[in-house]
Amino acid sequence: MRGTGNLQDSQSRKHRLIYIVLTVTALLCGLIWSVTNVSHDCTYHISMSQRLLSGDRMFLEMWEPHQTSAFLTAALMWIYEKIFRTTTGIVLYLQVCGILIRGGIALLLYRALRRELEKPLAYGCALLFFLISPKDFALPEFANMQLWFSTLAAICLHAYLRGGKRLTLAAGAFCLCLAVLSYPSCLVLFPGAIALLARYSPDRRGGILTFSGVCSGAGIAVAGYFLLTLGPDTLLQCIKGMLALEPSHTVSATDKLAGYLQDALKTLPVFLAVGAAGFVLSRLLQALRRPAEGNGQERRQLWLLCSAGILLAGFLLNILSLQNRTAYSLIFMAVIAAGSWNLRKLTDGEKRLYLCLTTFGSLEFLATLLLSNMPLLPSVPYALPAIIAALIPIEKAFTCAEMKRWGCRCFICLVMLLAFRCVYIRTPLTGKGQMCSILSNLSVVRSGPAWGIISNEDGVCIERDSYPEWKQWIRPGDKVWIIGVPANTLGYLYEDVEVAGPSTMSTPSYSSAVLEYWRMNPDKYPDVIVAESYLGTLAYELQTNTWLLSWLEEEYQPEQVVDGTYYKYYFRKAR
Repeated sequence: MRGTGNLQDSQSRKHRLIYIVLTVTALLCGLIWSVTNVSHDCTYHISMSQRLLSGDRMFLEMWEPHQTSAFLTAALMWIYEKIFRTTTGIVLYLQVCGILIRGGIALLLYRALRRELEKPLAYGCALLFFLISPKDFALPEFANMQLWFSTLAAICLHAYLRGGKRLTLAAGAFCLCLAVLSYPSCLVLFPGAIALLARYSPDRRGGILTFSGVCSGAGIAVAGYFLLTLGPDTLLQCIKGMLALEPSHTVSATDKLAGYLQDALKTLPVFLAVGAAGFVLSRLLQALRRPAEGNGQERRQLWLLCSAGILLAGFLLNILSLQNRTAYSLIFMAVIAAGSWNLRKLTDGEKRLYLCLTTFGSLEFLATLLLSNMPLLPSVPYALPAIIAALIPIEKAFTCAEMKRWGCRCFICLVMLLAFRCVYIRTPLTGKGQMCSILSNLSVVRSGPAWGIISNEDGVCIERDSYPEWKQWIRPGDKVWIIGVPANTLGYLYEDVEVAGPSTMSTPSYSSAVLEYWRMNPDKYPDVIVAESYLGTLAYELQTNTWLLSWLEEEYQPEQVVDGTYYKYYFRKAR
């Protein structure tokens, strides 16, 4: 008996140590994310939120395609600016806020899962949620917000289906509305929620009416506000102008479908090769065991583990190669497939939880495909609720204790690879490609909104040299239009200026469609145009835009042009 007790104590200490190591690893990743990975998509969201705070009206003066997602970041920025009366360091503050929000949702997810699942599985699902961000950003920008609010909606909906509390259901509907504001195509989550209520709700009619009522009321209130303040004709004109300026987000459904089909066909040979290699490896390992060991079920489990090992090895090679950031999407797709294959092993409560998370995750993936211009593989992490839900039936599939231990080891390897990826790969401030975290090429921004952010030398130098240039040449209250491809619009926070362009989008399109914005908003015509350049030479993308150059010379006709280090300043009136 004493020996059994000592063994249990030893296992308990081992499990506690594993939890501690994994938690510390997650905290380290959160710390790294807080001070790194600020790209042009981040600066786009920050500058868009800043113009909302400065009083620009949505749709009329703001033509950003993601403008309705600015509410959370704008609220956080308002608090910071009220307390500190500056925008210096505001990017770092927002990064930390994003990590805290993600951690809070991971904790709520753990508590929700713990009601149905054992601690190790619930903890693993919550840990995986914390370690995955679709764009590797900590900032509360539209991609993260879409994921956060839809996950909260799924948590609330499952809590209602389990306990029947109407207030929880109303909270889930409100979270779904926030997800739609974050990414409008998340509207496709609504029929999924209704289907879940129709199947599992303790009060089917009342549950559907409550959920629909909250969503409809919020939608009518938001749409009514814009219709009443702008008028239907003006609102329609603004939306048409916004879409004309963002052709990359308005690709036809046929072209998108063809692209996604092509991406899927490219991944099929990879999965076939992994499956074949895993099968051969599992048979070799099986041959090394005694013939009496291992039934058909255990052989399938061994095949699954060998295939998982091959995918993990490929993930490591991908991280080291720095070729792209989405190779782990192949692992996620395999996880979802393996989970659906083992559904029959779940209890009724576990299946309800699985379907709730999978429905929201799958529809969120669909929402991303509908509205974004991203390929198939980078869109897979948006199905994160479905990915973590797949761990539930996968864990149930390992009936052999030895196989289950190896399954846990594979999961720990995945967590460590995700952490290594977080440490090793950076998205620089320049927004152009990824970089390895070579310490000699890293530096810290020491002034301006990005104070405290660690990035590559080029990105840090841009912030270091441009911030004092703005203080010298740009006056408070100036109407400024920053142009570049991609455009780093963090400059709008260097000084108290007014955004003069239709959009702060990081991937802008410059054409005659811009003129429609100034026709509708003549008071937004720029006093200063800040163009991306280097030592007086315009960026190649701007040089080759014949419309933009012609408009600058023939219509805008600046009275003064100043060459900065990284920007060329066109002043409408000489200074």
